[in-house]
Amino acid sequence: MEYEFGEFLFKAEVRKASDLKPVLAYPDKLSRDFDAYYMFRDIYECEKHKKIIMDARLRYDFTIIPPAEIGGEAVKTYGHYHPQNSVGLTYPEIYQVLEGKAIFVIQKREGDKLIDCMAVEAEEGDLVLVPPNCGHVTINPTKKVLLTSNWVCRDFSSIYEPYTKLRGACYYYINHEWIRNNNYQAIPELRFVEPFDNQKEEMYYFVDNIAKLEFLTAPEKHLNLFKKYLKN
Repeated sequence: MEYEFGEFLFKAEVRKASDLKPVLAYPDKLSRDFDAYYMFRDIYECEKHKKIIMDARLRYDFTIIPPAEIGGEAVKTYGHYHPQNSVGLTYPEIYQVLEGKAIFVIQKREGDKLIDCMAVEAEEGDLVLVPPNCGHVTINPTKKVLLTSNWVCRDFSSIYEPYTKLRGACYYYINHEWIRNNNYQAIPELRFVEPFDNQKEEMYYFVDNIAKLEFLTAPEKHLNLFKKYLKN
């Protein structure tokens, strides 16, 4: 799949349904393989914007998740954490729903202990913030295509191993119900949290005031920004 954005045509990185088997509730229910979602990484409209984004140590991405289910579980992204920066905080991330409806499952850990888990239901225009020290999964709970965008620091690679080890997030979304993942030793009660904000304009255009996104590369300077989500 290709995606035209500004002056350029970007090619997708494809995640197959079979790639998700390590994090599915019922991997044996996958009877046929298919394209689970498409990731367009490092998107920019023009060379000028590309330089602004790279100088700010940021990256802008699109993800397209067509509707599907596997054993009743709504299609989702694999799930990942971010590494720590120089002051011991993991890098945050911000998402926007551009089309469709999403559920973001965000879980916070301290060491090997999971201390919080929240679900954020988001519709078109909603912004969802993934705070420091949190992993996250994006679910398409509908029968329509989901398109999301995200801004993130470009200085690291995501960490998938904790989700692989425990077969996904601590909750699965199956047949429109939340089911605990018993591979976790202790699972916090799921909290339902409102989106961080809503705006009609696509958040790509933060590129015109890129300083607004400093919290993605220096979260220690913006800890108050994350208090809406975190209870600890």
